[in-house]
Amino acid sequence: MPRGPCWRTKSGSLAMKLRPLMLLAAVLVLPSPLRAGPELGPLRTIAIQDGGRLKPLDTFARETARRVSGAVPFTGGESVRGLDPMEWLLAMMADPARWRQEPIVKVSHAGVRASAGLPPKADQRYSFAELTTHAGFLAAADKVHEKLRQDREAKLDPVEREVSSLYDTLAVMAGIFSGEALRIVPHPTDKNGAWFSLADLDDVAQPPIQRIKTLTAALIAAYQSDDRASLGAAASALSRRLAELAPATYPPAKELGVEVQYNRIKPFRLAWIAYLFGFLLLLASFPLGARWAGRSGLGLVLLGFALHACGMGLRVYISGRPPVTNMYESVVWVAWGAMLFALVFEAVYKARYFAVAAAGLATLCLILADNVPILDGSIEPLVPVLRDNMWLTVHVLTITLGYAAFLLAMGLGHVNLGLYFFAPGKTALFKTLSLFLYRALQVGTLLLATGTMLGGVWASYSWGRFWGWDPKETWAFIALLG
Repeated sequence: MPRGPCWRTKSGSLAMKLRPLMLLAAVLVLPSPLRAGPELGPLRTIAIQDGGRLKPLDTFARETARRVSGAVPFTGGESVRGLDPMEWLLAMMADPARWRQEPIVKVSHAGVRASAGLPPKADQRYSFAELTTHAGFLAAADKVHEKLRQDREAKLDPVEREVSSLYDTLAVMAGIFSGEALRIVPHPTDKNGAWFSLADLDDVAQPPIQRIKTLTAALIAAYQSDDRASLGAAASALSRRLAELAPATYPPAKELGVEVQYNRIKPFRLAWIAYLFGFLLLLASFPLGARWAGRSGLGLVLLGFALHACGMGLRVYISGRPPVTNMYESVVWVAWGAMLFALVFEAVYKARYFAVAAAGLATLCLILADNVPILDGSIEPLVPVLRDNMWLTVHVLTITLGYAAFLLAMGLGHVNLGLYFFAPGKTALFKTLSLFLYRALQVGTLLLATGTMLGGVWASYSWGRFWGWDPKETWAFIALLG
């Protein structure tokens, strides 16, 4: 890879048993111990062009921090643990020499460390300077780059993909140090045109740009001197001046503010916490026969469902597209669909089995989405070929709602198995649960069949044929027959 510019029981006992989980929920819901104060608020809502879309600087800082450190807020040594991503971004701009030496880059893949010959470290963290001057890592990066140079479609093995990802992370860090990654100056006329970075302003002498440069310098100086009042004033002035440069192309403050709030409240985390406690109370209501536990559990499940829907609504508003375009969104959407069907069935049959099955599965799905690195929650734009296609949207949403019904059926099947082992004599209940499971399967099959046909409509609309028995269509038909 090139090394040029980028290398710059009873109710009482039940409450006692639930107390540890309640404490855990409190820790997860309460704000993290961040050092940043309200003076950084205006800075968070500054728009930046990154990853094919316009986003708040707060989102850029969080995504970069997650790539570098593996967690938000920061994990690692005492100097960075719990550091707010926005303040970290400002610190990197203000003191690049220090942050080049700070061991914050997480290299968790053992294959990457072995192939690059990186020295073993207990915390698996290395500094930017250490990685960008390490001969073994540079050789591994060059090998991947050469492979891609010869064939842009070459298949990379897991180690090569991680090396490439680490290289890209270091390139982003280098861009922050130099200002090249901070494309916060809007294009004056073209809403879809390339924005300008702070580094691009070095040789520009126009008065509006000079004011931007002066305010940026004042912002960094205030941060370096820990003058929070001046920092807040400079951040407010910079945010206002950038928006005034190109009012026709700059994103509305409301849109940027909504995304910052989405980042702050973490609705899916709140949803799985509500689902978890609702699931536990519903589960406890069966052996205890406590109506309060069942009602409280169902209330928490409804709260989780509302938070879940709110999170998806915010993502749709922010991205301007349907909520199912990657694995993360699919997991979140399918979990929500399973809960939707469970609540509908709950209203029809007045049985808590639907809610307890769906709440357990929704909790698991959202915990995975919240914590598994491979499920990236970043909001990315659609590729052009998939934009503005109504039939594709309806096809995907319908198919995935079918998956949601099947997920609910799986949960009901596990409830049935649990009763088979712990209460084998309840034959009538087994028949009732089997009926519930069958109803969920009927809904799933109907939606899967409808979604498959809508896929044919999309194919006819896009390239002129309804069905061609290609591998994807063949396996879609096999799945429907199954």
